[in-house]
Amino acid sequence: MITINEVTIEIAGREIIYDYSEQIPAGSITVIVGPNGSGKSTLLAAIAGDLVPSKGTITIDDVHPALTSAPHLATIRAMVVQNQLYSLGFTVREVIEMAGDAESIIDALELKEIAERHVTTLSGGESQRVAIAQAVAQNTPVLLLDEPLAAQDIHSRKRIIELLQKLAEGGITVVVVAHEQEKDLTWADKIIKDFK
Repeated sequence: MITINEVTIEIAGREIIYDYSEQIPAGSITVIVGPNGSGKSTLLAAIAGDLVPSKGTITIDDVHPALTSAPHLATIRAMVVQNQLYSLGFTVREVIEMAGDAESIIDALELKEIAERHVTTLSGGESQRVAIAQAVAQNTPVLLLDEPLAAQDIHSRKRIIELLQKLAEGGITVVVVAHEQEKDLTWADKIIKDFK
């Protein structure tokens, strides 16, 4: 369970999120939806512990992500950022293996064809799928994804959604940021739209 309690987040003196509270159930898929600039990615970063709220608290079970060391945090949550860029010449397989077991995830996201390619040669959509695979391989109880479907074709979107559903069924808490133009959210257990 992720608990957001009366959180206010300011960036460069500007209030992005004000006095917001929410409960995100464990073992489910929650989608945060909104237009560009609405604070979706900011809220996700705060849940991840990468951003400290100016007021209020966020907890994953009893852990405060913003007050937790990076090594411990890496056992609690995995994060996929938008527009993943790789600068080191590892292969897709090597990048996933850095996080954990690669084989089943390579199969699930159909990455076999590119598994031996260097990550620096990938398209935007391919890079995003590798980042998702790496986060899943991390095998944490919470998975946070910032617009994972944005650069994907219909087939890849379907594979990603199926994987997220399987993870949630297995007890993992999945939180996804999606743009407001994302029409079909029938795969989500909970949708958060208003968080200002």
